[in-house]
Amino acid sequence: MDTLASPGWPPVHSTPARRGTTLIELLVVTAVIAALLAVLLPAVQGTREAARRVTCGNNLRQIGLALHAFESARGALPVGCLECATRAPRRQIAWNAFILPLIEAPAAAAAFDMRFSYKSIENRLAGGCVMPVFLCPSTVRTGRTGPTTGDRNRNARWDPGDELAYTDYGGMFGVSFPTPRPLPEHAGVMQYEVPTRTRQVTDGLSRTVAVAECTGRDASYQSEWANGQNIFDQWHSNPINRDQDNEIWSDHPGLAGMVFCDGHVEFVAETIGQAALLGLLTRAGGQAPGP
Repeated sequence: MDTLASPGWPPVHSTPARRGTTLIELLVVTAVIAALLAVLLPAVQGTREAARRVTCGNNLRQIGLALHAFESARGALPVGCLECATRAPRRQIAWNAFILPLIEAPAAAAAFDMRFSYKSIENRLAGGCVMPVFLCPSTVRTGRTGPTTGDRNRNARWDPGDELAYTDYGGMFGVSFPTPRPLPEHAGVMQYEVPTRTRQVTDGLSRTVAVAECTGRDASYQSEWANGQNIFDQWHSNPINRDQDNEIWSDHPGLAGMVFCDGHVEFVAETIGQAALLGLLTRAGGQAPGP
């Protein structure tokens, strides 16, 4: 007679014991996840960088279109720096200020007063406008609090030059050799005081750079968009991305964005031959004009 069960009682079932995850299995899963991340992370980062490069290219195209429209209306490209080479008073106004009405920046264009210095109290608000069109989204701004000069001497009050917004794109002054200033054949299209007319660009508009990336500069390199000293030249022996000290420099791996005088944009590889690079940066260096 079964003493453990009686009529009407539910049958007794045995439940198998649950086995926990072993250390080996946990390590295998962790290794698989790490391997997947190692494969996927570069792809994600590459996709993000590609998107940033597209944005940077769009910025440069807007600048190129604005330069082209300015030249069509005025018969010349904007001067690189107004009153940079004159005696005081020096307004030191950049080419950027001249194209503000053409890059959908009506507020900054209306507020910027050409009668005064770029860093004057009169231009404090306009010069402090952070202009996304002048900023490359890939730029690394290590050590800065933001995209402006901020309180430069940290005295808790505004002084001329404080709170001015940066640009990552500089006007092309030309190529520098061991001389105080570029010779005429080494000159670019963004010069002091005198605007460049298209007939002076004998190397060809499609083969001559007007604006190039010079990213990550700060106030010590006068990289405010309103500051005419944001124009720069390239040392004759330096390739792209060799030196961040007022040279062509980009945070896009292996490339640097450039706007040409006909308005088109190219991301030029840092492996370009030096002679070819210098030919693109001058307006009358003897390079054969392109089509």
